[in-house]
Amino acid sequence: MNSMTLNLKGHRGETLLAVGVLIAAIYILCYSLLRTEWTGTPILCAIIIVLFTFKLIRLTERSNENFAQFINNISHDDFSSTTAHGSSEFSSHAFLQAQKVLLEKYRKLKVERSEQHEYLQLVIEHVDTALVCFDDAGKVTIINRAATELLRTRYISNLARIAAVSTELADALWAINAGERRIVKLKLGTESAQLLLAATEFRLIGSKQKLVSMQNIQSAFDEKEIESWQKLIRVLTHEIMNSMTPIVSVSCHLETVTTNGEFTEAGVLVDIDDHRDIVEGIASIASRSRGLLRFVEAYRSLSNLPKPTPTIINIEMLFTRLSVLLDGRFNSANIRFFHQVTPAQLTVQADNNLIEQILLNLLSNAIDAVREQEDRQIHLLAFQQESNGRVVIQVRDNGAGISKEHIDDIFTPFFTTKNEGTGVGLSLSRQLARLNNATLSVSSIEKKGSTFQLTFFGG
Repeated sequence: MNSMTLNLKGHRGETLLAVGVLIAAIYILCYSLLRTEWTGTPILCAIIIVLFTFKLIRLTERSNENFAQFINNISHDDFSSTTAHGSSEFSSHAFLQAQKVLLEKYRKLKVERSEQHEYLQLVIEHVDTALVCFDDAGKVTIINRAATELLRTRYISNLARIAAVSTELADALWAINAGERRIVKLKLGTESAQLLLAATEFRLIGSKQKLVSMQNIQSAFDEKEIESWQKLIRVLTHEIMNSMTPIVSVSCHLETVTTNGEFTEAGVLVDIDDHRDIVEGIASIASRSRGLLRFVEAYRSLSNLPKPTPTIINIEMLFTRLSVLLDGRFNSANIRFFHQVTPAQLTVQADNNLIEQILLNLLSNAIDAVREQEDRQIHLLAFQQESNGRVVIQVRDNGAGISKEHIDDIFTPFFTTKNEGTGVGLSLSRQLARLNNATLSVSSIEKKGSTFQLTFFGG
């Protein structure tokens, strides 16, 4: 037997002896009071009863103190020993064993949690995306090196430190909701930055945590902006040159004709052929000038967009109006037109006139796209996405489709593959969609058709 076992048996024997003595003393006390006339014996028994009662109380208190000390040790992460091991008082063997098992499990859990935290820190540090995690009080619980480098601040313990760098960013971190994405424009030192924020929320040991990723998209945005400007300048240059080249050519020819003519008091005399050249030249200049004027007016329509007035739109009623407006064109072009709304009472909040204008543009393009097909079909559909509840409107046709070469350019202002047209319709439609908190996208397969999709992000 080891010393612990002997100690426990001694404690148990001592307790049993105390209880036995206490019972015997109570018996003798009762017997002497009821059956004898002894005077000293009852007093002696009473003293023994009091002493051993206090001893048992002390044993119970010491056991409670041991348990309280055990809990206190756990709360202070003290796993060095059990409270009952060195006690000179009673400690049950079951309680001692329970302490040992619980301490061992708690020690393992703490080690595992520490290892998991270190592993998580290593993973987060190797992520290129800036990450910051904070609780309801604004205390930062996790932040990686990419975030500190982005914010150019080494130690960030709370959102107040981030607010010192940028109040706009700190406000956005507080305001962003789980699953939401938003772009924040701010100054980091002397440089401008646009951060794309994405957030998620979770609970950690009863505390609500918000994890936000931050991506600086300024360089990508600048590249996209430069690319858009290059496309726009290329189209503007092409359109202006198409108008100015014949105007300059005709003007030079007219200058030559009038220079070679005979000057008289009545003016310049020219022959019939030269006169015809002058008339035709002036007509050509006037025609190209009107074309250039139409181009400038189209440009103005892109830069002066109306302010939307959102209302609740019943999509079924909207589709019915569009069907009536375009019925004549559908019949004359021998086009089968189908429209469907699921569910039938589907609504969306947007500007009714602007959405109608977008769909008219898309349906007009679809009419042009199916002209060369034998079985001409156009479908106008509306439904609600199951994953996020967003309302979607689609215009589908079975026309020639859009080539891979041109599909990235169709929303560029003034780009067109048609012989006639300004190339403004799709660009204008996309801008009107954005004004109504929606996006306009396209998917197309050559010789099979195209689908234009209007996705609403509002209610």
